[in-house]
Amino acid sequence: MTNEATAITLNASSNQSPDKAAVADFIQQNPGFLAEHCQTQLRSVLEDLLESSPTLLTEIELPSPPDGVASLPHIQLRIQREQIARLTRQINLLRTTAEDNARLDQVLHDFASDLLRTAQRTPEQLTVLIHRHFTVDAVELVCFADMKTQSKQILRGWLESHTPLCGRLNETQRQLVFATHFPETGSAALIAVGNNPAEPDWILALGRHAPDGFNPTQGTLFLSQIGELAAAFLCPQTCD
Repeated sequence: MTNEATAITLNASSNQSPDKAAVADFIQQNPGFLAEHCQTQLRSVLEDLLESSPTLLTEIELPSPPDGVASLPHIQLRIQREQIARLTRQINLLRTTAEDNARLDQVLHDFASDLLRTAQRTPEQLTVLIHRHFTVDAVELVCFADMKTQSKQILRGWLESHTPLCGRLNETQRQLVFATHFPETGSAALIAVGNNPAEPDWILALGRHAPDGFNPTQGTLFLSQIGELAAAFLCPQTCD
C-alpha cells in the first residue's frame, strides 16, 4: 500500500478519530511521510498524536535537510536526543548504584545479625563470620598492643587519618599484617578496630587476590561500618 493510500485509510472520512497506535506504527515505518504531509491533511492528527505521545519524534529518524541547508528543527531534535541519551545513562547509573547499595546493606545486615547471635565473641569467631558474609581471600586480626613499637610506627601515618586503608600494600605493610599468608600481588583493606582509631585494639586486615579487589576509588564507608561492628563485637565494654 502506498503512503497516500495508507494515509487515506488512517484518516478516513468517518467522524471517528483515527487510531493513534496505527498512526504511530505507520510513522515509524515511513519517516519520509512527515516531510511530505505534515503541513497538510495529517497535521491535526499528528498534533493530537504528539500531545499524547510526546516521545514519538525522539524514537524515529527524520529525513535530513538538503545539502548546505541548516534545519533548526533537526538540530533541536538532535540536541534533545543527546540530552535524553545522557539522562538515560545517568538514570541507569543511579539505578545500578542503588541496587549495589541495597545489596551491600543486606550483606551488612546479615553480618550484624550473626554477630548479635554469636555467644563466643572471639577474634577467631569474627574471622569465621567475615569469611561467611564477605568475598575475601584472607582475614587477619592483629592485636595492636602486641605489636612492636617499630611496627606501630609503620602504621602511624595511616592510623592518624582515621579512615580505612584500601588498595595495594607495600611489602613492609603486607609482611606486618599478613606475614606469608597473602601474595604481594593482591590488594587489601586495613581497618582500625576500637574506640580510638589512633590507638586501636585490633587491626583488621582483609585481602583479595585480585590486584584491584580493594580499590581506593570505591570509597571506605562500607569498610568503616565493618570496623564499627567488629569493635562492638570484640570490645563491647569500651564501645558506646
